Amino acid sequence: MPLVSIEQVAGHIFDYIVIGGGTAGLTLASRLSENADWSVLVLEAGNAHLDSENHPLITRPGQFGMQIGNPEYDWGFKTVPQKFADNIEYLWSRGKGLGGTSAMNFSVWTFPPKEDIDNWEKLGNPGWNWANFEKHATRAITYIPLEHTNPSLSVEAFNVWDGNKPHGEGPLQVAHPRCVLDVDIKMHQTLLNMGFIRSRAPYHGDSHGCYFALNNVHPTLHSRTYAATASQDNAFQRQNLSVLVGAEVTVILSSDSKDDELEASGVEFLHKATNRKYCALSRKEVILSAGSLKSPQILELSGIGKPEILSKLGIDVKVPLDGVGENLQEHLFIGCTFELKEDYSGETYDLLRDTVQQSEHVDLYSKGQGIYMTGIVNMANFPLKEIASDAEALYDAEKLRIHQDMKEGRHPPGLAEQYELQLQYHQHNALDCEFVSLSGSLSGPNPPRPGKKYYTIIGFLNHTFSRGTIHSSSSSPYDPPLMDPHYFEHDIDLQAFINEVKYIRKIVKTAPLKDVLSDVELNPGADIQTDEQIASWLKQNLSTGWHTVGTLSMLPKDRNGAVDSNLKVYGTKNIRVVDLSVVPLQIAAHTQATAYIIAEQAAEIIKRASLP
Repeated sequence: MPLVSIEQVAGHIFDYIVIGGGTAGLTLASRLSENADWSVLVLEAGNAHLDSENHPLITRPGQFGMQIGNPEYDWGFKTVPQKFADNIEYLWSRGKGLGGTSAMNFSVWTFPPKEDIDNWEKLGNPGWNWANFEKHATRAITYIPLEHTNPSLSVEAFNVWDGNKPHGEGPLQVAHPRCVLDVDIKMHQTLLNMGFIRSRAPYHGDSHGCYFALNNVHPTLHSRTYAATASQDNAFQRQNLSVLVGAEVTVILSSDSKDDELEASGVEFLHKATNRKYCALSRKEVILSAGSLKSPQILELSGIGKPEILSKLGIDVKVPLDGVGENLQEHLFIGCTFELKEDYSGETYDLLRDTVQQSEHVDLYSKGQGIYMTGIVNMANFPLKEIASDAEALYDAEKLRIHQDMKEGRHPPGLAEQYELQLQYHQHNALDCEFVSLSGSLSGPNPPRPGKKYYTIIGFLNHTFSRGTIHSSSSSPYDPPLMDPHYFEHDIDLQAFINEVKYIRKIVKTAPLKDVLSDVELNPGADIQTDEQIASWLKQNLSTGWHTVGTLSMLPKDRNGAVDSNLKVYGTKNIRVVDLSVVPLQIAAHTQATAYIIAEQAAEIIKRASLP
């Protein structure tokens, strides 16, 4: 086990220091430590959580959102969009502890369409394309076919993997849940009845349509598989890998190198157990893997960022870099919840609200049975025009606005190219919208009624036009950063959301789903009907998808990039970023899988750079 004490780290020199033991950080450290000649240190601010018996909130599936707000597992960042008139506060949860958000997410494992990844290369990042994405995916995971877990589930929609493609050889196992709920199967058939196509190749570059998604669950134990468990059987046995938990990095130590680039010499961190600050030194590189919300803050506290931001906070500017903390992009979602009929006998997650039934299902889980053996599987990705008759008019209006803004110079460098790609992509059926379903209640503001069962259809926006920011709020590393997602500053984002809500109401009026639903709409509720009412309800009840990207975008420096295509921070000699913050343009997929794959490609880049 590589968990080490403060005495084994403080003042010691390591070849590579990885800041953050989350999804990308542990994956990267695992790959770097394959070279026995390299010493690798991971500094994680949270706790280890490796004793599974004491952390069922991590290991047991089906507990969607239960860790949110719990300071043991969640950073609990909050944001108030400055231009929202009603001053609404949103919670942007992020995982804290080994495995990061992969230890607390909803275990959905999806891949983006080919075009989304190829767009990264078009923005000036050679090598960041679908071919490399798919190659590195096979290094991250091993896919376990359904016939190895539950042969009785023969629904065609479970055939999501091309039999001619490799199943992968990575340490992380992904599979379909062993059990799929009856109402989920009805939802899938309803989408087909409404004209949705069955996705042709959701894990091979074409996720257009509906399908049953994989989960990162162990195929036989049905426990969560995540970055920490993936490392336990191999990397955690290596003597050259050290992991210190309870170590929050406060600043990257640096000095000017001979070629005028900033050279990192190590990091300073707060060791929470002793409440003292210590230093660890690096021989080769310091690698930021603290995530889209923390990595920009650490760079700014280290003197790397927009001069006007740093100067205002009293931080000496070491590397002026305007792209730090900019270009924030996020998935938004909204849940619409409907009550099931009184005589519906199928199980839903609602039963877990009853403490007696919840205890019974914990016992059933130990036997490989019950509600905890299920997961979120229903996925549908589609262009807006498939559900909205006014989609073309909305995009035409957006195009006029963007081109007018370009003429007037309102966009920062690089954003115009992103918008042009988004508009072109729309003409080729960009998968801007997504429906996901949950057998239970996940919406607001109305709470579920005791004893009732519910079904929630969730609408996601995949490619928003609005761009946000995240910056340090002070010179103290212990003050949370200030985030402003700039929700709905482009009206097309709001209009697309409104159209999704309207279409969800059509879905629940279509068989076979309608056959098991009552006439009760819990949320938004029968009193929410006009576009204006829907818009107001959306703003009050939407949620982040916890899929933030772009805050240290991989773009050319003159296009507001923060890192180059080798993930090296501009103006530095040996600081890289390896997490979702480098994604320059948001993807139509839940981002967990992409975080692993970015880390796999980063490991290859770093290994190649070390060759003589």
